[in-house]
Amino acid sequence: MKISAAFRKAMRVYSGHFGATAKFLVVELCMTLAAMTPLLFLSDGSLKYLALLAIPFYLLLVLWARVNAAAAMRDAVDGGSLFGYQLADPSGYGRKLTYGLKRCFLLLIWSIPLIASLVIAWIHFAGDQDAFTVLRQIKAFGGGNLMTGILYLALILVGSLLLLAIGCAFHSGDRHAFVRDDPKLIRGHHGKIILCWLCGLLSVFPMIIAIAAVVIRYLPVLHELTAIVSGNASMPDTKPSIIILGVGALLTIPLLPLRSLITAAFVGGLKKE
Repeated sequence: MKISAAFRKAMRVYSGHFGATAKFLVVELCMTLAAMTPLLFLSDGSLKYLALLAIPFYLLLVLWARVNAAAAMRDAVDGGSLFGYQLADPSGYGRKLTYGLKRCFLLLIWSIPLIASLVIAWIHFAGDQDAFTVLRQIKAFGGGNLMTGILYLALILVGSLLLLAIGCAFHSGDRHAFVRDDPKLIRGHHGKIILCWLCGLLSVFPMIIAIAAVVIRYLPVLHELTAIVSGNASMPDTKPSIIILGVGALLTIPLLPLRSLITAAFVGGLKKE
């Protein structure tokens, strides 16, 4: 199965039945938002710890919903509809949840460097230290140069995030093989699965551009870290940054189903072969 063929198949499913695609997207967004409802407790300081309920809510609802979404995408690439009973199919809930938890554990392994980096950063920079002490520590980490220290920290963070992204790409085809009752289907094809995942990033391109634009707006400020700490720096207006990110998100959300459809089409092609 060629990646280009999978991409064309996904595009046909996405654009050929746009009404079903839109309804599929609405259902998935509603389930995700339902799992995030405990975050509303953050609006009340006395109840903020109840926001942690979002974690079990997400695990119990979204992991099951993602498997159902993969089943709907399987039907769609096989000639059916992307919007149907499969999206809310309660059968085999325990099996689907167990599968989702196993994949979460695998991704947790991929994220160990990121978690370790954040924990180390917390140990070194959290607590009662003032901002100037933190800057001195960063400067020492960079061998006496503040910008070098910041660069090193940024590279560590980016490297940890890239490793996690590779893990997400590596396992992105698992649920599509799972719903076809053939987990071994993608064995030996993880290289192409990763390429399909990278092709799927085209669907989040508007958000990537928005984030890059915001980062570029704030880059000049990095040369005035001391002024930032002392409160004398001239920071870019926050409102345009929020608008840029909002527009990027609005343009990205309608394209989200296409990202997973590419992988679903590729796995479907492997099944036929």
